[in-house]
Amino acid sequence: MPETHTSGNTDPDMVVPLRFGAFRDRDEGGDGATLLYLGVFILLLAFFILLNSISHFHDEKVGAVIRSVDQAFSTQALLTGAAGDRQHSRRDAARAVQDLGDLIRAQLPLAKVEAGTETGTLVVALPAANLFLADGSAVRPSHQALMDRMARTLERRPHRVLVRAEFLFATKGAADPSALMTRAGVLARTVTALGADPASLSVGLESGAETGQVRLLFTVQAGEGAQ
Repeated sequence: MPETHTSGNTDPDMVVPLRFGAFRDRDEGGDGATLLYLGVFILLLAFFILLNSISHFHDEKVGAVIRSVDQAFSTQALLTGAAGDRQHSRRDAARAVQDLGDLIRAQLPLAKVEAGTETGTLVVALPAANLFLADGSAVRPSHQALMDRMARTLERRPHRVLVRAEFLFATKGAADPSALMTRAGVLARTVTALGADPASLSVGLESGAETGQVRLLFTVQAGEGAQ
């Protein structure tokens, strides 16, 4: 049997496993680095979770405010119409009143016309005989186009916008006020038959002006005052 030779101390208890010791030292150092890495990772993860939570918190607040405003304005629009649409309807009514004033100036030279282009108002004063037949039973046929325009001006409009009209006949010096009321009724029935909204029209007598005069008042109204 061949001889075997060993170098150094052959006592098993005295052998130092150098390679095993080196690995153990490196593993202990690696565990420390791993723990440090995990600690930094957890801190960064917590930081990003916090940022994400804050971001969602602000999104929820902004979303709640937007929903609240949108709901408020949607409800208002259902009740009164959008503000832009209502403004457009009001401008259309004011333009109709202005066009009516221009037509009255052209067809009734004796009429006194005062118009507020910005406010949508029109005041017309003229002799009643210029509008009616001699017996007061009907409007003169020559004024049919004027009656048509007046009726279109007094049509029902959307978004609670309307043109109100008052036909006032002067009673000062009148021997028979009932004849004036007859003429007022004739004028009102004529324009309503052509499409004017009866709710926007009223007729009456006034004592300030001389008899034989009639005043026609037109005013654009919008909002709470318009039913």
